[in-house]
Amino acid sequence: MKNLKLLVLGLFLSNLTFGQVVKIQTGTTFSKLDWVIGNSAFALFNETLVGYSIFAGMDYFEKKYFNLSSNLGFIQKGGKETHSLRNESGDFLKKTINAKLDYITINTVLDIKYPIKNNISPFISFGPRFDYLINYDEVFDGLNEMDALKKYSIGLILGGGLKYDLSKIQIGLRADYYLNFHKITDIPTQLPENLGCKINDKTVILNLIIGFRL
Repeated sequence: MKNLKLLVLGLFLSNLTFGQVVKIQTGTTFSKLDWVIGNSAFALFNETLVGYSIFAGMDYFEKKYFNLSSNLGFIQKGGKETHSLRNESGDFLKKTINAKLDYITINTVLDIKYPIKNNISPFISFGPRFDYLINYDEVFDGLNEMDALKKYSIGLILGGGLKYDLSKIQIGLRADYYLNFHKITDIPTQLPENLGCKINDKTVILNLIIGFRL
């Protein structure tokens, strides 16, 4: 009986390990903020900020039409705005102000794929994520002092892409949209003292995938 239990455990671990892909993802983030004060129809920092991301992770429970994927990494989100200023000579100069937010992030997603010829598998992907704020630009200092800048972000990843298998090596490309469950800042309006402030981000990530199949 003991030998049978060990055999079953060994088969389970072998099945779990087979097909796992250890991978690194890195690429570019495209994001902007919807930063609204009071009832204004004008949003601050709503120009696209280009940042970067990097992840280490693993695909597992690999099946023909799906697999799970867990990843830990870093993402940069935020926005920017451009102002025209006049110098001493009377010429207009453009000045760009960035509003960057840096997060450590973790996610687990379900990849639903459809293998086609030449070992290419297009896929769609979705799953939960958790981001923890580790750094921010000085434009957020006032909000942080008010304890109004959330240190975490919870939401979903919605995305898709392509995977290409070359024996033990896997390369791919994926694009993800980060859907948030709450705002970065949400200060209610309390007139006349407080106009209120609401900040949300819209973020898309484009990543190159390089993996090694165990």
